Amino acid sequence: MDSKNSRTQKLKNLKTYKFMRCTFSQSERLKSKLIIDRLFAGGNGSFASFPLRTVYMRVEKNDDSTDGTPEPPVSILISVPKKRFHNAVDRNRIKRLVREAYRTHKHILWKALANKDYNLAIAFICITDSLPDYKKVEKAVVKALGKIISNE
Repeated sequence: MDSKNSRTQKLKNLKTYKFMRCTFSQSERLKSKLIIDRLFAGGNGSFASFPLRTVYMRVEKNDDSTDGTPEPPVSILISVPKKRFHNAVDRNRIKRLVREAYRTHKHILWKALANKDYNLAIAFICITDSLPDYKKVEKAVVKALGKIISNE
């Protein structure tokens, strides 16, 4: 009987992530100044996957949500320095590319964090001087998500 319950639970989890909507909601954005400061002061890990530098940190789960919706397992922050890209148009374009690449591949990370007792805070920082195309950004985001999974 126990194995049947665990099997149905696994199927339920699989269905949840198999048919997950590829959206990027406001709740998935990292907005807490306290968490951002802790992330950049010394997160759990940091590595470069060109053209992005990725910094991540474990964050304890917070069960008390105000509107009743569950907290997402990952919160992300995207940073493009003004020093490298003087035009706001270019900075916004890179942020859009990173957001889209993460949105389409976030299911990889969400599946890995399904049964964990912590959430993740991730910062993607652009480290290139030229405007990258979508394929480079997508490859860097997928590589970063894979590295995060293997380190967790």
